[in-house]
Amino acid sequence: MDHLLLELERSNQGFQQQLRLRFPGLTAYEIRLCTYLKSNLSTKEIATLFNITPDSVKKAKHRLRKKLDIDPEESIPVVLLRQAG
Repeated sequence: MDHLLLELERSNQGFQQQLRLRFPGLTAYEIRLCTYLKSNLSTKEIATLFNITPDSVKKAKHRLRKKLDIDPEESIPVVLLRQAG
């Protein structure tokens, strides 16, 4: 599993750099969360990776929506893929 995470992080370095430039207020945790969401991981999978509860992931996603100014009707992964494009 660790190998997959390392590969996911490595393959998304450009995306993460774009996020840092566009949204300098994002924390390292939020950038990792964005990477996992962009990769279409489920809330449960993300919770396992961060070793937190799914409810904590949902709260983090809610805070991320506010920071990135994403409407509740919009899908976070779709918006992130547009950002990366």
